[in-house]
Amino acid sequence: MTRFLLKRWIRHLVIIAGVIFLVNLGFWQLRRLDQRRALNEEILTGLHSPPVTLTGAPIDPDQLHRHRVTVTGTFENDKNMILRTQSYQGQAGIDLVTPLDITGSDETVLVNRGWLPFEQFESEARRAYDVTGEVTIEGIAYRSQLPPHSLAPTDPDPEPGQWVDAWFRIDIDKVQKQIDRPLLPVYVEALPGPEPDTTPPIREEVTDLGEGSHLSYALQWFSFAVILVITYSGVTWQEYKQIKKT
Repeated sequence: MTRFLLKRWIRHLVIIAGVIFLVNLGFWQLRRLDQRRALNEEILTGLHSPPVTLTGAPIDPDQLHRHRVTVTGTFENDKNMILRTQSYQGQAGIDLVTPLDITGSDETVLVNRGWLPFEQFESEARRAYDVTGEVTIEGIAYRSQLPPHSLAPTDPDPEPGQWVDAWFRIDIDKVQKQIDRPLLPVYVEALPGPEPDTTPPIREEVTDLGEGSHLSYALQWFSFAVILVITYSGVTWQEYKQIKKT
């Protein structure tokens, strides 16, 4: 009898632990939702704020991160690079990144000019999108990108005289090793003009950021916890009635 009761208590504890685990997963998803909403608010605040003009003067990358900026300069078309594995409306492609020499300054800023089809991967093909003369770019400034986790692919560290053409992310410190002029500690993602882009490089206006699936996942985990409690309660009640009969 004692052994039977012990097994029942162990089973109760396992079920209780399972319920606690599922509930915690639900609350974790709700915290993720709060973080996503806070991030969206930060992004939209930066998008709708008055643009800061980049002149080549020293800047704080943390303060400018996700902030609207403008910059005037001349593209170094012969030093364009690409970001791998980019997509647009389900199509595989690349992003075209070109250094922009800031007018009236010795500084340069990297500009993500937008999406190109994967067929434009080769540097010769990308020269069709060269822009000559002085231009003014309006976009969003971002800090240097780092790998999100230890298993993410990493970019090479260029050796002196080496040119890396394709990157997984814009790591400004690494790119600096193959650019002669000093780079600003932010890069700029160009925003589209008044008319939507229909030809590459394609740039998209940020409108609906979305909240992801965190709320639905939270409800799912809470539902699993409720189902587990109800199911186990039913099983326990049936066992109780069986024992009472005997």
